Amino acid sequence: MTATCPSLSTSSFYERLRDSICSGQLRPGVRLPATRTLARELQVSRNTVLVAYERLVTERFATGQVGSGTHVAVHNGEGRGNGGTPRVRRPTTPPEEPGRTSRISGTARLMLQATRTFDGRYPASQTAAAQPFVLGVPALDLFPAKLWSRVVSRRAARLPNSLMHAQDALGYWPLRKELATYLGLARGVSCTAEQVVITSSTRTMTHLLARVLLEPGEQVLVENPGFPGARAALVAAGVVPCPVDVDHEGLCISSGENRYPSARMALVTPNNQFPTGCRMTDFRRGRLLDWAARSDGWVIEDDYDGEFSLGSPFPPLQQMDTSDRVIYLGTLNKVLFPALRLAYAVVPPDLVDVVAAAQHFAYGAPPVLEQAVVRDFMADHHFARHIRRMRQAYQERREACVHALYDQFGSLVRIMPATAGTHLVARFPPGTDEHRLARLSGRSGAVIYPLASYHSIGTSPVPALVLGYGATPPEQAVLGVRRIAAAFEQSTRAAE
Repeated sequence: MTATCPSLSTSSFYERLRDSICSGQLRPGVRLPATRTLARELQVSRNTVLVAYERLVTERFATGQVGSGTHVAVHNGEGRGNGGTPRVRRPTTPPEEPGRTSRISGTARLMLQATRTFDGRYPASQTAAAQPFVLGVPALDLFPAKLWSRVVSRRAARLPNSLMHAQDALGYWPLRKELATYLGLARGVSCTAEQVVITSSTRTMTHLLARVLLEPGEQVLVENPGFPGARAALVAAGVVPCPVDVDHEGLCISSGENRYPSARMALVTPNNQFPTGCRMTDFRRGRLLDWAARSDGWVIEDDYDGEFSLGSPFPPLQQMDTSDRVIYLGTLNKVLFPALRLAYAVVPPDLVDVVAAAQHFAYGAPPVLEQAVVRDFMADHHFARHIRRMRQAYQERREACVHALYDQFGSLVRIMPATAGTHLVARFPPGTDEHRLARLSGRSGAVIYPLASYHSIGTSPVPALVLGYGATPPEQAVLGVRRIAAAFEQSTRAAE
């Protein structure tokens, strides 16, 4: 016989369930466990559970029907409605206790600072993924979902027991081999499978590399303008991002070296500078590698959209590296879909062990099923076909976006040239309030981003907007640009 728990009375058990329902912890419509099952788990008599359930039903906190079980009642609003009907209270965020943040670590404070400083500068793509011009979202409408589902089902059905144990912190070995082959053939990256590290995102790897290669407080050269998420990762790692201007040739490394002589790391996007779209010249690449050798430093090359070149693919900076100073980053999240949460790094051979140890203790191995599915997707040549299709689609979407901008704005707008990617930068006449224009466009359903929000001081030399076209079909681009034009007219009238 199961021992009972005399300390849990029917009344207290009923109150516990009622409070859970009222707070929203037990959601409306949720089926409560069978009385025998719950009584056995709680080690109380079944009668205690039966009486509590009956009281919940009587007071209309729950509904019960023979054969279908007992469910939490579905009501809206707060308090009690007419006739004493209980309404579920929505959970609220508790007020912050005075002094609570003073008890967190310095690292936690750095993470909060990074989030507030960088991540809040522009709209979150998750809240606006269906609107035109959102950044960071690929063409999900063209993703081969049915094919992907078949690959997932096939892999899940034959997942061996060996893969259900703890995995290598560097990632699933067959996927690492597949990526090494792909990077050598398609991107010109020189590496072996042993050098490939699987992680969840390039931001995660940037944070890890800063922690294992630099001491707290050391300086890192970053592009200005540049990706706020990368700067946030550096700040959270306890190092100092130092903005260095970017011109039509890329990062001005001589300026960075003069201003920050103690810096030992640089974070760059040489093939498609984010967000301007310029490509770093060979001369600047050579100067950057020379700087890394002189300073005994490191270069993190973020090739975030190298698959989507508008012309002949340009070789990565890593190909020019002869002294193992460059760490190459790429992502599958922008190639396939963001929720996949898989990216990769190619690290120099003498860093493999330290990166493996850091990833093991900081993050653990990435989910193996997703890695195995991506490996199958690549091995069966679906990955290469998908990239070819997306490259063509993104070129068509860019052209549609450019044409729509010129049709609406004519000579008032200038599109900055780019060689790859899924976004563009549109310059507007001097005096344009790009922040106001972005806010007004957002209210009308077009998500655009002021170029100034990517600059370290929050201002840019020329008013400009960043528009993502990857997830924006041509017909939606035309509608979105019309909304921007209406917002521009409204903003101009208000300024007069």
